[in-house]
Amino acid sequence: MISINATLMAQVIHFLILMFILNRLMFQPIMKLIKERKEYTEKTSNRTKSIEFDTERLKQEFISKENDARKNASEERAEYRGTGMIEATDLVDESRKEVAAIKVKADKDTERVIGRRISA
Repeated sequence: MISINATLMAQVIHFLILMFILNRLMFQPIMKLIKERKEYTEKTSNRTKSIEFDTERLKQEFISKENDARKNASEERAEYRGTGMIEATDLVDESRKEVAAIKVKADKDTERVIGRRISA
């Protein structure tokens, strides 16, 4: 049978003292460490999410700028090609006119030389 006497009371008091000491020396520091690690993990997780968000935003911005640059380059290429074609056509027309003028001059010179030989 269980008897309630001073020994039982002493054991209860010793147990409460032990719990108080263990709480102060072990449980509170461990709980504090667990809390700090959890806060650090959450902070790191939030920072990682922020960096991922910024990275995705920068990626989309880069893709957008790249597409704009390609579009502008394509438009400029078409513009330069059109300008080049016009200039080439102008040069060909000018060359044809020069050739025609040289031909007319050569024909006149030839007729003059032939006219001199015939009259001589």
